[in-house]
Amino acid sequence: MRKIGALVVGGLLAVGMTALPSSAAAKQALVGKVINTAGLASFEAATIGGSAAGGDVYRIDFGKRPVRWYAYGAPIYPVCWIEGPKVTGPYGSTTAWISVGGGYSAGGAGSQTVLTDAWVYTGDDIRKQIKKCENPGER
Repeated sequence: MRKIGALVVGGLLAVGMTALPSSAAAKQALVGKVINTAGLASFEAATIGGSAAGGDVYRIDFGKRPVRWYAYGAPIYPVCWIEGPKVTGPYGSTTAWISVGGGYSAGGAGSQTVLTDAWVYTGDDIRKQIKKCENPGER
């Protein structure tokens, strides 16, 4: 039988729990928040090849309908980032676009669903917080 302790702190009841194992105490994933009061559209960014620096080159297709609309204050879960067209937001201009998911085909080509970092609050430039997107087919 497992015991659960209780403690009253400042008039509130706090239930005691055992510590989480070290594997469950891993670093929490980065979460961003949409700060554009009109909402924010995500677009598909397709891999079109590699650059001389060895990174992937993506093309964001603004001619297609947005993949998804995110409401003001909606959370987003960054996976990686890509370089894209310059966008200006409340914290200045940026060419960083945040990937919130995507996939690759067996041939290595693929796409990412991206939102501009100019209108997502993550606490800092996304390029300083998470890795750049890589195409595993070109490693």
